[in-house]
Amino acid sequence: MTTAGLKVIEGPTEHPRRRKRPRRGRPPIPLRPLHRMWRRTLDEIEVVRVDLPVRRLRPALNGIIACQISDFHLDRDEDVARLEQAVKTINRQRPELVFLTGDYFSGPETMRHYIEPFRRALAELNPSAGLFAIPGNHDHWSSISMIAGALDAAGARVLANEHQRVHIRGERLIIVGIDDLWSRRAEPARAFRGVASEDCTVVLAHNPDTALYTRHLGPGVMLCGHTHGGVVRLPFYGSVINSILRIGKQYYAGLNRYGEFYIYTNRGLGTFWLRIRINCQPEISRFRLKPLAEDEIVHAPPLPRTYRRHRHA
Repeated sequence: MTTAGLKVIEGPTEHPRRRKRPRRGRPPIPLRPLHRMWRRTLDEIEVVRVDLPVRRLRPALNGIIACQISDFHLDRDEDVARLEQAVKTINRQRPELVFLTGDYFSGPETMRHYIEPFRRALAELNPSAGLFAIPGNHDHWSSISMIAGALDAAGARVLANEHQRVHIRGERLIIVGIDDLWSRRAEPARAFRGVASEDCTVVLAHNPDTALYTRHLGPGVMLCGHTHGGVVRLPFYGSVINSILRIGKQYYAGLNRYGEFYIYTNRGLGTFWLRIRINCQPEISRFRLKPLAEDEIVHAPPLPRTYRRHRHA
């Protein structure tokens, strides 16, 4: 398994409300450099360009642009401002497709407070071929019906164990959305029902562990979130927080091969509980789809020892 390199194509986007903060309550002078670093890793969104290998991608679809954002965790006004800035940045990329991969809120109280700003912000997205969304675990712990309603009102197609065919440049691409694994609602087989083996699929799954239960269905590529990039990442080591995934530590962030297909894990926009990120800025993923050559396909790695086959796999 290898990890593809990532290249920043835009400088970090400045948080639109940073300069409006009152000066009172600032930290002591010796701590201000650390405070500025902390704010930067929370507020400045990194736009990352990824050449995304996709199995069975039709030649006509080579080079189409798609964007992904994930894990908004809208708990404060500044989280909404960050989402609004992300939407503006995505629109500048002129993508054909935009994917939202779950955990839009942290809990029911903040969800009720920010559901309308959430809808308004996402309604500004304008991909030419479609906006697609899936639930995350926090969305089920909040109110998935209200969140799905807001996503639908914003123009997103919510996929929960189902798929949608889209036509781009005269070719068919299938977007498969799998419901959340931690909430025990993931049904990969149901999501793929009616998808032919020769079809090209982009699979949306909040949790990277979903790949354990999906690989036998032949995904073209899988896009995930959930991990927040590992939250704290150290040079030459990677994620310090590495206990929530069974699939492997390397799948906490970025592009990684999983046997016959690739998984991309987005670092997310927001935070949950601890408002901290170290070497792990909020991310907009900008993908340029490219075919994965059949001679590049290798066998999937062995299952982890803790693996138990999911009841819906």
